Amino acid sequence: MKHNTRILPADKAITQQEKAIVAAVRAETDAFLDQDFEAWSACWVQEARTQAVYVSSVAGLSVFDGWSQVAAHMRHVFESGLACQKKQIWQKDHRISIAGRTAWVVFDELSEQQSGIIHQNHETRYLELEADGWKVVYSSVIERRQSNIHTHEIAVGKDGHVIWASPECLSSLKQHPFLTVSYGRIRARRPDWDKVLQREFKKAGNFHGFFELHRFASETGGPLQYPVILGNTDTGRIAVVHISVRDCMTYLRLDGDGLIEHRLAVARAVFGLSEGQIKIAGLIASGKNLSEIATSQNISVNTARTHLSRLYEKTGVNSQTALVRLLLSVG
Repeated sequence: MKHNTRILPADKAITQQEKAIVAAVRAETDAFLDQDFEAWSACWVQEARTQAVYVSSVAGLSVFDGWSQVAAHMRHVFESGLACQKKQIWQKDHRISIAGRTAWVVFDELSEQQSGIIHQNHETRYLELEADGWKVVYSSVIERRQSNIHTHEIAVGKDGHVIWASPECLSSLKQHPFLTVSYGRIRARRPDWDKVLQREFKKAGNFHGFFELHRFASETGGPLQYPVILGNTDTGRIAVVHISVRDCMTYLRLDGDGLIEHRLAVARAVFGLSEGQIKIAGLIASGKNLSEIATSQNISVNTARTHLSRLYEKTGVNSQTALVRLLLSVG
């Protein structure tokens, strides 16, 4: 069978011994893709000191101590068909340390599921050189990110440079009313908006470290995600984007309707808003002006303006920008 594991080009030349270690790691992965338990087992040191560790934000921590546990778990994975969900796997950036007959290798792995979802892992293998080659004695798999390739999120660095995005997402930026890409960076289309956006990227970047983000979540009881109001458009709309921080990266969400709905539901309870008022607020937050709102709701502009006035009274603000900022700050 032709394997779907790909070793991406290395940044530097590697020795024959390092090539053998990479090949041993690849052989284990290929056997996993093929669901060949015997071939997979042959890649391991089969002793009580063998260990496999899996870490995921979804599944938590799983530790399998000793070959009997490691083997039993993987046999279950193969027999239940759980492994066949992976379509192909890429491995890159192998960092290898060798000491005598032992080796430590860390690398990044991306796998595409049959469903089209991309998994990105940070992986570690500890290997020992036996008579028939390098064998794995310890393995850890840490899931760094799970992203749908059709998602409307873009991962960016502290200065707004694009780290990761699906082709569909980058393509959608060509028609985005507020954002664009310039020299690999996400920029807002107007200078005053861009000043706000870059400031927020820098602010979010202060939480890219594990301990910084962990402390934030511990103190607030939730993830770091919030709307950013860039400003007003010439047609009376409000330009809003959504930022979150995880995986030591900032994520910019282009399609924030779900986030808006959640926050408005909380705001409705907090401020005692009516169904009609919260609907108007949601349309304003999604970027529509009063004329567009009146048309979409089959009401007059005066009625829409009355709803807006009631919103101002209940929330204590006196502008659409302040209203959206307040309502989207809760939840």
